[in-house]
Amino acid sequence: MHLASFNRYQAFGIHFGLSLLIFLGLVALVFTVWYPGVLFDADNGWQQALLMIAGVDLVLGPLLTLLVYNPAKKSLKMDLSIIAAFQFCALVGGIYTVNSARPVGLYVAFPPAGYEILYARSLAPETLAAVEKSDQRVFYYQPGAGGSPFGPERQQDLKPAELKPVDDGGYGDFINRLTNDPIFKKDNTLRVPVGPHKWVVTDDQGKQIQVLPESAIKSAS
Repeated sequence: MHLASFNRYQAFGIHFGLSLLIFLGLVALVFTVWYPGVLFDADNGWQQALLMIAGVDLVLGPLLTLLVYNPAKKSLKMDLSIIAAFQFCALVGGIYTVNSARPVGLYVAFPPAGYEILYARSLAPETLAAVEKSDQRVFYYQPGAGGSPFGPERQQDLKPAELKPVDDGGYGDFINRLTNDPIFKKDNTLRVPVGPHKWVVTDDQGKQIQVLPESAIKSAS
């Protein structure tokens, strides 16, 4: 069907519909790949990710089509090609930014002042590969010989062997060695804060993991 057979509102609707399909695919990517499991609750960065993608994919591209579309224009194909190229480049740039800034895990070191979120951009390649290969996304820190029990100053200096999954059987002993504060241990659960107003809560073996709001922790205390 020729471009001249559409009016600007029909063109806008078609462009918006195609963009919506792409956006829904990216939403699935955010929930299943970029922010899986407890990372979805621990880091709210997915909200900014979706806003960024929606702004480019659902708003900017279709709106430009609505503004420039005129069936009588001789340069219509060129105008639409430029919009499509701009939208594609912006979308690729947004996806690359979100992918590099995605969280890949959580880890806690001595003392348990709180879990840190491990980001893809912050880890050395071998550590990132080990974390992503692991079935677990929550770790505690065990330094090698001569290493600081407080953890490295930069996440980039974390070594794969220093990150132990919390379900390996040693997590409960790790918490017990670090503190006697009852805030971290209650009713056979181990609780450590992560980010603002959130806590990672596990059983004493680290096998059942959830992220709860601080209000839930206070109400249970």
